[in-house]
Amino acid sequence: MSAAALTITAPAITARAVRGTGARAPSRGSAVVRRATMKGAPDTALSSANQITDDDVSSWEEIDRQIFNMCAKYAGDSSVNPRIMAATELGRDKTYEALDDITVVEVYQAAYDGGLDECTTIIDTHLRMLAECIIQDDVELVRAVYDKFRRLPPLLQKSSLIATAAVAEAGLLFVREEYELVEAMLRDEVGGDDASEEAKMEYDKSKVIIDVMDRVIAVMHEEKGEVNGEIVSSMPSVAK
Repeated sequence: MSAAALTITAPAITARAVRGTGARAPSRGSAVVRRATMKGAPDTALSSANQITDDDVSSWEEIDRQIFNMCAKYAGDSSVNPRIMAATELGRDKTYEALDDITVVEVYQAAYDGGLDECTTIIDTHLRMLAECIIQDDVELVRAVYDKFRRLPPLLQKSSLIATAAVAEAGLLFVREEYELVEAMLRDEVGGDDASEEAKMEYDKSKVIIDVMDRVIAVMHEEKGEVNGEIVSSMPSVAK
């Protein structure tokens, strides 16, 4: 967690605590796996040219500085606290948690040959992208980052974008499950008159993560030409 979190009271309810109750979020199932390209695509050997790399988004340290600046800019404005809390919630630990999930690994193995170092990079860069989108309250960064695929040859462009987005989405959806659990368990409580401030903050933080992540994933789908889980164009939108 970012050091900027020290400026805000820590919530009493955590996503990990909710996960420990045995509550279940909707399963991602095999739908995400099916969106990955098959092995043997021309881009199965990853390089800085055909995947999103560490240099394409801000580092976690740079994101920490953005959060500090956000705290200073909006000091006294409690309406921004959920976004600050949401941004501080994300970090390298979420990347490693996602890598422990079998669905994420299956998606990567369906899309690419290679070790998990590349998978780590894809997921970590997208979590950093998500954090920046939360800070900016805008998802145009996703389009800017995915613009690198436009510089690839058409066939390589298509397979690289679809495979990268599938791996990234699997990781993002794994992280999303924690906050879906929190949001579902606190929804009724925060609607009552006696809801605690901690519960309201945890609920609002979870809603921010879920909502911004949905917007990020929607742009990723748009970039690769996906509608309702299917690639509807012969080439992703970046080729147009």
